[in-house]
Amino acid sequence: MLSYERAKPRVALIHYTAPPVIGGVEAVLVRQARILAAAGYPVRIIAGVVDLSMPGVEMVAIPPMYGGSPEIAPLQAALREGRLPDEFPQWRERLRRALAEALHGVDVVILHNVCTMDKNLVLSAALYDLVTEDPRRWIGWHHDAVILRWGMPRFPGEPWDLVLRPWPVIHVTVSEARRRALAAAWGIPAAHIHVIPNGVDLGEFFRWSELTRSIVEALGLMAADVILLMPVRITRRKRLEDALAVLRHLRERTGWDARLLVTGPPGAHTPANRAYLEELRARRAAWGLEGAAHFLYEHLGKGLPDEAVADFYILADAVLLTSEEEGFGLPVLEAGLARLPVFARELPSLRELGGEDVFLFPEGSGPEALAAAIARFLETDPVARLRRRVRQQFNAARLIQERLIPLLEEAPTMGRRLSL
Repeated sequence: MLSYERAKPRVALIHYTAPPVIGGVEAVLVRQARILAAAGYPVRIIAGVVDLSMPGVEMVAIPPMYGGSPEIAPLQAALREGRLPDEFPQWRERLRRALAEALHGVDVVILHNVCTMDKNLVLSAALYDLVTEDPRRWIGWHHDAVILRWGMPRFPGEPWDLVLRPWPVIHVTVSEARRRALAAAWGIPAAHIHVIPNGVDLGEFFRWSELTRSIVEALGLMAADVILLMPVRITRRKRLEDALAVLRHLRERTGWDARLLVTGPPGAHTPANRAYLEELRARRAAWGLEGAAHFLYEHLGKGLPDEAVADFYILADAVLLTSEEEGFGLPVLEAGLARLPVFARELPSLRELGGEDVFLFPEGSGPEALAAAIARFLETDPVARLRRRVRQQFNAARLIQERLIPLLEEAPTMGRRLSL
């Protein structure tokens, strides 16, 4: 029996400008386009200024959409003074037709700020006409809103009051505070406005390599509560069984999804190190840590390259060192540059390097003590808490997958119900 997969809706993103123009909304728009395209959605960016190349994303430039364009700037200046130029209706219709053509074949349109801001009232009026006559799915994404500044119309009638009223669209705003403020200003229930925060793409922000991105995705590291990094080779003197015990106690003590990443391969100069890796695997399985303790050698067939190790210093919450002997201790220096806390066994070389600025534990301290110290630090340090919250709650791809994509798949009439 044949089965057919329903085609994904075609999505257009609209704003006054897009890159190369630099701005917060422009950055959000591009991030949405890239993530949606990667998820298989056909995407089109429509803006007054747009010039970039992105796989799976079509670009359409309509210059009068930018309020500063030479042909529209005089009208916008007059409107800001409360004057309605005679040519306004003609420009409104001209833009409406250009937008209708640019939106041909599109199923869902995301309107960034144009429903609530006065940066180009001709554009807002043209889009309002399309929204009220066209049954396709419309999403108003409200980063800012002039009604929260004005409180009432500065000038009576259209087009000024268009950006002060709730349009018949699916309403989205970027914070709970903005949702409450808009609902109060519009006189509608807050439940009629969705909240989808702006997210961060760590890989984009820190310019991660494709290798790093693939490992993070394969291991689901963005969802982890805690990531402990061990940038070491797999040799017996590193006492990785102690690190597994620390991980086990940390998970039991806190209930966190704590992870351990060992970046190096088995030491090349001692054949017995491969047998040691098998011992570690068996211990990992016995302690139920198979989804938590990751030897990257298992995924790569080699150690993590140096250029990618730096990426994981950015991702991790702490560096853990359980070696019984070290001649130097380069990870201590690297952790200092990456602003990561170091939890390690008390060794003369590590004391020499880190002084009082690393967490060192005497030989007699068990894994429970290290786990308790790590938990106390990560529970009380505000930088560590913020890092964890950003990684878990403000992951751009996850926010789009869990909150935006369901809106793209809803029935077109939903937006009109929400805006009543």
